[in-house]
Amino acid sequence: MSENEITAHPLKGAGASLVSNTILSGDGILKYAIREDSVADSDNGWRFFADDDNDPLATELTPIDFNLILQIQPAVFGIFDYPAGTTLQLVISDNGAAQWWDNDLAHPVKVRTPKLPFLEED
Repeated sequence: MSENEITAHPLKGAGASLVSNTILSGDGILKYAIREDSVADSDNGWRFFADDDNDPLATELTPIDFNLILQIQPAVFGIFDYPAGTTLQLVISDNGAAQWWDNDLAHPVKVRTPKLPFLEED
């Protein structure tokens, strides 16, 4: 299986992330992922923004379970374990393939399956 063929599965104890209301309303697509230090026990630090969110500080965010984000965009499964300080951009090719890019280093990143304790049992 190649790095771009990882299948998303529900994660146990993945916590909540902040997601742009633009994504949740369907007015924009998930484009940017930023991981910050957690601010609460249930917060996993991930912040997700839409393609047309121009100002992250002015964007209205809603906390939702990470597994609901997987339903919106399964590609987030492969970045779950990236550390605080990560800033990524999701690029969708003409054929529909999703690839995460590091915004700071301007190159693609490898997706990876989250650590075993987070994987739900079938």
